[in-house]
Amino acid sequence: MNRKNLIELLAAVAATAAMYGCASVPAPQHTADVRQEAATEELGSARNAWEECVRAAIPRLDDAQSTSEIVARTAMKGCSDQYADMVRALTRTLAPTCGQDSDCAHDALAKAQHEATVAATDDVVTARVRVAGAQVLKCE
Repeated sequence: MNRKNLIELLAAVAATAAMYGCASVPAPQHTADVRQEAATEELGSARNAWEECVRAAIPRLDDAQSTSEIVARTAMKGCSDQYADMVRALTRTLAPTCGQDSDCAHDALAKAQHEATVAATDDVVTARVRVAGAQVLKCE
């Protein structure tokens, strides 16, 4: 192999390596999409863990003398670690949307807290309906 062929071969190898090297590096947008998707999955997982905790706490805390909202708030307090994980995950999912806008993040967190309270209250009401239904069936 002469010197000219060797230089051409090295140039071809360098061009091929550069081409494959660039192809293997994901585009910045793709990386951001992957991160956002991971953050969204983390949020879903954290929310599910919190909801399971609240649902498990409701039967232990439910008292017919208390309002559904009081029982729901008490259950939520008992699951504060899971709730904090959910808020952190939500904050990460808001980063691309809200950026440094504190009002955007605050509003989204307030909305999530309201939705979480409504969901917990609905779970209490559903549990009470199940208990009442079971008692009716026993009476018949």
